[in-house]
Amino acid sequence: MSWRCLSLAGLSVFLGGCYFAQLPDPNEIQGMAQVDAEIMQRNIAMTHQKLDEQIRKGMISPAQKDAEIKRMVEGIVSYVKLDQIPEDEAWRFADLYRQAGDLETARGLLEQAVQVAPSEDRRVNDTMQLARVMAMQGDIKFAVETARKTFDTPPAEKAPILMSALYEIVPAGLNSKSKDDWIVLAQLLEDAIGQHLLVEVDPQTEAGKAFMASVGVHVEKAWDQVFRLYSKAGRDDLLRAAISRRSEQDEKVGKV
Repeated sequence: MSWRCLSLAGLSVFLGGCYFAQLPDPNEIQGMAQVDAEIMQRNIAMTHQKLDEQIRKGMISPAQKDAEIKRMVEGIVSYVKLDQIPEDEAWRFADLYRQAGDLETARGLLEQAVQVAPSEDRRVNDTMQLARVMAMQGDIKFAVETARKTFDTPPAEKAPILMSALYEIVPAGLNSKSKDDWIVLAQLLEDAIGQHLLVEVDPQTEAGKAFMASVGVHVEKAWDQVFRLYSKAGRDDLLRAAISRRSEQDEKVGKV
């Protein structure tokens, strides 16, 4: 890389006694180089794992974990030089800003990332993350339209579609009070199921084996969410039709 990276020294997390080291004073790092977003992503992921373990041990509550993660990420992004973010790293920085709650900046970076995506895998993932941020902002219609832009990807690249729709976009959109939004989210999720059933993997690889072993679980959860969304919208007609389509799917491709 042609750009230097901010040291992790002041951003590291000491979790032995549920204590978070103080982040460095911003005044002390003026003029320093850019944050390394990849390292920060790994550091945050590691912190999530350690805090989850502390939750299991009863040492902290989920709310305390969320507060500490938010404080950590907000501290990190306060050192980012937005105008110096490399194009090929925009998606990584977008993830940091999303976690910090700056959705507008995250959205702009993801729009940039989609435009410069160097591979189909990157385009699909970045597009789905853009849709996620849109849903978090309450732009459900645009979120769904954006997510659907990934449906043209080849079967080998379709795996992220259902996973992101089910576990990220739909949950982000559930805060909407609009029945119409619930319906379009259900329709997105139902169509994402269809995309998932088109995924092609190599069954001889570990990744392929893992995918095939988990297909049924994710499809089942997705259908359950579809049914809940139509029911929540008070559309028994759409619910009955979806149940019928689920039965037809089972007959056509077998119980997955």
